[in-house]
Amino acid sequence: MRRPVLVMPVAGVLALGLALGSGGPVAAVAAGDDAAVSTPREDPYYPAKGDPGVDALHYRLRLSWSPTTKVLTGTARIRFRAPVAEDRVQLDLGDPLRVRSVRLDGARKPFSHPGKNLVVRTGPLAADSRHTLVVSYRGTPRPVALPTTRSDSQTAGWTTTRRGEVWTMQEPFGAFTWYPVNDHPSDKAFYDVRISAPRQMVGVFNGRLTHRKVVHGRTVTRWHLASPAASYLTTIAIGDYVRYRDRGPHGLPISYWLPRRDQRALPELRRTPGLIRWLEARLGPFPFDRIGVVMVPWASAMETQTLITMGRPLIRDRFGFRSILVHEYAHQWYGDTVTPDSWPDLWLNEAFAMHTELSWQVSRGWTTWEDLRGFLVDVDGDLRKSDGPPGAYDPRRFAEDCVYLCGALMLDRLSARLGPEVFAQVLREWPQTHRDASVDRDDYIAWLSARTGQDLGPFLAEWLTSPTTPAFS
Repeated sequence: MRRPVLVMPVAGVLALGLALGSGGPVAAVAAGDDAAVSTPREDPYYPAKGDPGVDALHYRLRLSWSPTTKVLTGTARIRFRAPVAEDRVQLDLGDPLRVRSVRLDGARKPFSHPGKNLVVRTGPLAADSRHTLVVSYRGTPRPVALPTTRSDSQTAGWTTTRRGEVWTMQEPFGAFTWYPVNDHPSDKAFYDVRISAPRQMVGVFNGRLTHRKVVHGRTVTRWHLASPAASYLTTIAIGDYVRYRDRGPHGLPISYWLPRRDQRALPELRRTPGLIRWLEARLGPFPFDRIGVVMVPWASAMETQTLITMGRPLIRDRFGFRSILVHEYAHQWYGDTVTPDSWPDLWLNEAFAMHTELSWQVSRGWTTWEDLRGFLVDVDGDLRKSDGPPGAYDPRRFAEDCVYLCGALMLDRLSARLGPEVFAQVLREWPQTHRDASVDRDDYIAWLSARTGQDLGPFLAEWLTSPTTPAFS
């Protein structure tokens, strides 16, 4: 996700930009469950979401949407691993969705659905055993409140417009509002999704569109996501969309999904190949097999994996829109292929995407690092006081300015300490050597210290957790 940042161009004044934030294309991950094996954990900030007793490996979703009744009918076939011996499985599933049946490995199982917890009494499951759970459900999905004071994003999950169209955003949680899921970033899985909607609509999801056909007056699309993804990085949009295709570096497939009635963003989206080339020069080969954008009626943007979600109102500021695209594309390296395994380490996403976006602004001649550094220093102390430090922010202020701007200043100081050449090398190598991983700050600190031959733990710990701006020369 991305937050407002003041851009100070060398010539002229650029307004505040608003949004949320996050060689050849990499071959798809080899098929099979093993590539999605995770080590799920309980979240220190939001422990009610996700369950470390489930390691989801693959979600196969069959979804049917009725815009007139606002009812979603779904079947989720979930391949999962039991990390430890269990006799029950718990998934997140929104209360408005009523479960009709549950089967485990073909046999019906008793279940309960108190609140958002779907609890299946499985009987004994051996540690490290693998199983298939099939959940049939139906209901009217509703978004849930976010733990934030941000004005541009107060809710997350399945959102229905007055026209019956659909868009979603689920960071730090919200996927559970429309399918049964282990809704936590530490658990990555593969996805195959079938969406059925009225003929005048089309269902859009992450990954590759493998099938599109009108069947009995309804548009049916099928999607395959070739690399494992955290649930908060999935997206779905249903509406009267038109698809435009493009090609990026080395033949990278690009898709732009725009509402038929609003094509204003297309000229800016067509800049994507050049933006990806600029990012590849700094962050290494693009980590997935494709990229794209879906435009939705939202005030912000989100780095959903292989298909970023952009709010239509953002195009009113074309310079800001362009900068936001860079930010969300940068997240494909920092946040999507390498994902924090709990939410206190949101800075592992946002500090790097923000620093990369600012570097791009400097490369365009819109501002200078000297001006940006002065701005970041000016706001750092106040943000630590209001939001908390970037690595220990207030859980009630998720994704607010501190993790972006204080985190970007920390990376600026890290660059000064390591020197620009070494910093550029480690900036590129981290996502390239941690593909499809969920990590924490200890992993990053240990890797960076080993890579540079310096003990950087005390430096990073101070910048991440100090309630005041650390001293620097």
